[in-house]
Amino acid sequence: MMEQPYSAFHETKKGFWHHSRLPYRSVILLLICFLTFGSYYCYDIPGALKGKFFDHFQGLTQLQYNLLYSLYSWPNTVQVFLGGYIIDKYLGVRWGCFICCFILVVGQGMVSYGTQIHSLGVVLIGRFVFGLGGETLTVAQSAYTAKWFKGTELATAFGIVLSFSRLGSAVNFDISPAVMEMFNNSEIGGFTCSMYAGLVTCVVSHLCCMLLNWMDYHAEKSKVSEDRAMSVQSCDDDIFVQPDEVHLTDFKTFPLSVWIIFGVTITFYASVFVFLQNGVQYLQQRYGTTEKQAAFVMSMPYTVSALACPLFGYLVDKTGRAIIWILISTTSVSAIFFCFAFLDNFSPIIGVVGMGLCYSICASALWPCIAIIVDMNKLGMAYGLMTAFQNLGLAVFPLVIAPLLPDANRPNTTPAEFAEMYKDVMLLFGKLATASAALTILLLLADIKEGGWLNASAAALQERELKKAREEAREAHVIGYSTPAVYTHHVHHRNKYLATLGIRPHGGPRLFPEDFSQQVRARLPDYAADMHRHFPWDSDLSSHSYSSRNGRPYEPLDREEGQHLIPATRPTQSSPQPMVSI
Repeated sequence: MMEQPYSAFHETKKGFWHHSRLPYRSVILLLICFLTFGSYYCYDIPGALKGKFFDHFQGLTQLQYNLLYSLYSWPNTVQVFLGGYIIDKYLGVRWGCFICCFILVVGQGMVSYGTQIHSLGVVLIGRFVFGLGGETLTVAQSAYTAKWFKGTELATAFGIVLSFSRLGSAVNFDISPAVMEMFNNSEIGGFTCSMYAGLVTCVVSHLCCMLLNWMDYHAEKSKVSEDRAMSVQSCDDDIFVQPDEVHLTDFKTFPLSVWIIFGVTITFYASVFVFLQNGVQYLQQRYGTTEKQAAFVMSMPYTVSALACPLFGYLVDKTGRAIIWILISTTSVSAIFFCFAFLDNFSPIIGVVGMGLCYSICASALWPCIAIIVDMNKLGMAYGLMTAFQNLGLAVFPLVIAPLLPDANRPNTTPAEFAEMYKDVMLLFGKLATASAALTILLLLADIKEGGWLNASAAALQERELKKAREEAREAHVIGYSTPAVYTHHVHHRNKYLATLGIRPHGGPRLFPEDFSQQVRARLPDYAADMHRHFPWDSDLSSHSYSSRNGRPYEPLDREEGQHLIPATRPTQSSPQPMVSI
């Protein structure tokens, strides 16, 4: 059979619905957003209906109410860290998402049933089960985001995902009271119906998870077909690269700045979200609003963050300087809480809207910091540990402030008296936010010592990416196995990370022997001259020479179209030969 010249890049047509095209990736991003919509909606149902909880469960104390949040968070102080490791090492991101979504459905089902039979014990157990899946799903969602979006897209994608998740909380504060009113005369009562409405959102998230998994699997199958159409891969094989081994003790290698980021996460999230959990009662008592009005005002931070997170994610991508953004956010939140504590006429709308903006800034800048300074194969563990510390704060501080909160039913107390009662609570939140600002300053100092990448400009970060790409191209690409530098960097690291999640991004068996890299490096001087022909910027390789492999000609690299350099002939199926013979 005659061998025909071909080009794999031209042979594989990328249609409108190709996995690398914007429409496909946009649907992927939308489904990633919906993964946690149900969990965020149900998480804040107690906050939206706090007064009704005290009416429905007679004798409920502030401590028992705050247990609804603490029991959600306590298992995640450890389980999320282990969940990130298990996703990295064993399950993979698809199975991890599926299992977590199923746990959410079970947990919210128990909460709904416990509400129907007036059993606080069943409700608390259900919240515990719900927590087992909720935060681990957030880790898997981060892994999915890092898998499909990279480079300058990463912070923007994280901003969109975070904003959509918080939109679930905002919708809950508006919808749950409306559902309760609508079905107040039903057989099981409006309060129970609002719990079952939360269960419906969890089922919808589970369906989105299954569709996302199918699309991700389809994309991998498509990549397998495209790669089998190419007769040459890179020497170290960026696509089929063996993942670095993941160990449970890898967290010991994290730099100091990572641990300071964890400290900022604890203090910032505890100050903002524990306040929001108790905000409806605070507004009712401190400002004399109705429960429906208070729920609407407390939905504003989530609505604002849903709109602002993509914007600030884009700004962080374009400007860099992540630590400066975080410092602006933490100091602003601290100022808001001190205004609540000391200013009698401070507008709650200004306070909560400002809090939503500050959360948007901090979330958009803080979470992508981990991807800048942590190795790709350890990202799942790092995000799991970060989420674990976040939940540690959300588990401890509700129990800390519960004794400081006034009783829910105090009919003869004036708003001025409530303002004095809440002063210590607001001061505690302000001190937490101040601590997060102080830790941010420490983060700046630690980052300067470690190279300054967290607070680097966007141009400096891009130059760093290009430098790494050139180094990898020089080390890993020989004779015709060349790839444009930026593509090499992103694909190589991204696929190494995917491999640690149990995924071989383009599937199929490994095409090269285990010692292939060592064999190539041993012959590198022979190949250097041809490398120089395709990598003219590597002037240090110009003194070496070698002949082309097996005498097979190569097509020139089309730099305008960014094609891989590929051989001019396709191996025949009747006479299979190894991809590389040395």
